[in-house]
Amino acid sequence: MIKDDELWLDLPQAVVFVTTCDIKRAVSLTAETTDLLIMKASLRLAPCAEIPVAADADPATRLAALENFQEAKVAALADNRYLEAVRRILEWLIAGVRSKARRRPGGPYEKVDPVEFTAVELQGVDAIDKRTRSAILFDLRISAVDLVERLTGQRITQPGAARSAAPNQMPQDTPMETGKWECAGDPVPKLIEWAQSRWGADAPGLPNSHGLLKEFRNQFGQVYGVNEKTMRPVRDALASPQMRRGGAPTHRR
Repeated sequence: MIKDDELWLDLPQAVVFVTTCDIKRAVSLTAETTDLLIMKASLRLAPCAEIPVAADADPATRLAALENFQEAKVAALADNRYLEAVRRILEWLIAGVRSKARRRPGGPYEKVDPVEFTAVELQGVDAIDKRTRSAILFDLRISAVDLVERLTGQRITQPGAARSAAPNQMPQDTPMETGKWECAGDPVPKLIEWAQSRWGADAPGLPNSHGLLKEFRNQFGQVYGVNEKTMRPVRDALASPQMRRGGAPTHRR
C-alpha cells in the first residue's frame, strides 16, 4: 500500500509498477541515462529463461546451452509487455491520472492537462508530439497513487490529507471510505443493478448520467471503464419515457 500521496514515477518505473504491481521494485529502478533505465526496466519484466544442462555435460554441450540461453534471453527481452504497459499508461493519462512534466529541458515541473496526452506518444521518459516527432513534455512524472487506483479500482484516502478539490466541489463531496467495485466484462448490467438498488426504476430522483457517475465515484472511487458515456445506457434503462425526454411533472390550473 502506498502511503505517500507525493510519490511520482518516471515512465519506466511506472511500466514496471503497472506490470508487476511491485512498488518497491519500481521505485528502486534508477540509472544514469534514459537508455540504461529502459534496459533495466525491460530486464525486470523479462520472464526467467532456463536451459537444463546435465551436471556431467561436455564443454560442447555447455556451449550450445549457453548460446540457446542467450537466444531465449533476447526473445524474452523482445516481449511486448513493456509497450503494452506504456499503452495502458497513456490511456490512463488521457482519462485523468495525474502527471507533471517539464516544458523545457531542465525547467520547472508543471501540471499536465489530460487533454495534452491525446496528441502525443510516450517515449523514453518524455512525451513526443505525434505530428512533429519532437519532445514537448520532458521528464514525465506520473502519480503512483493514481496508478494504484487504476489497478485496484479503489480510491486511496491519505490520513490527515485530502486531494485538492475542484473549484465547484465542496470538501464534503470527498468520501471518507469507498467500497470495492468488481466487474469483469461489460459493466453496464451491473451498473444498472447498482443504480436500481439506490433509486429504483422510474424514480423521480434518478440523476442524469453525470450525476450517476458522481455518485458512483463517491462510493467506489475512479474505476477504469466507468465514465459518463457508460452511465448513459444505465439511465436510459431506469428512467421513465418522460424523464428521458427531459420533461418533469407540471401542475396547471
